[in-house]
Amino acid sequence: MTLDDEEPTAEELEEAERLARALERGHAPGGAPEDALAAAALLRFAKDGGALEEERGQRILEDALAGARPPPARPRLRFTLLGLLGLAAAGAASVVLVQRGQTPEGEASLPAPPRELLEAQLAAANGPSSLAALDDETARYRGAVYAKLRERYGK
Repeated sequence: MTLDDEEPTAEELEEAERLARALERGHAPGGAPEDALAAAALLRFAKDGGALEEERGQRILEDALAGARPPPARPRLRFTLLGLLGLAAAGAASVVLVQRGQTPEGEASLPAPPRELLEAQLAAANGPSSLAALDDETARYRGAVYAKLRERYGK
């Protein structure tokens, strides 16, 4: 506020209000003017040596306690352990279900290769002979193996 103004401006009124709140509370939360706050602190200290009145101290304490947040609630150990136990049980059940779905109930017994197939393989390995006999015997044996697998697994 200047001397030649008759009425204070809205800005000056707002600044005065922030200064009054800062002086009452002891700090400037809303950006009170630092020079005015420092001058007021010097005057207050010169008056009472910085001693805090009992009533004012009680008001500051009540204000601080009203604005304080309660400590965060800790989850109870019992509920945490129960939750972890439930997760472990669900994990074990899912592993059992996956394993049960992947393994067949029994193994398929494949037929033994016939003597004719073994003789055709031996003849083809020992000398110049026709591979047609080996192809025929291999096709017959392959058909028997596939039939046994289809019988067992149904695919």
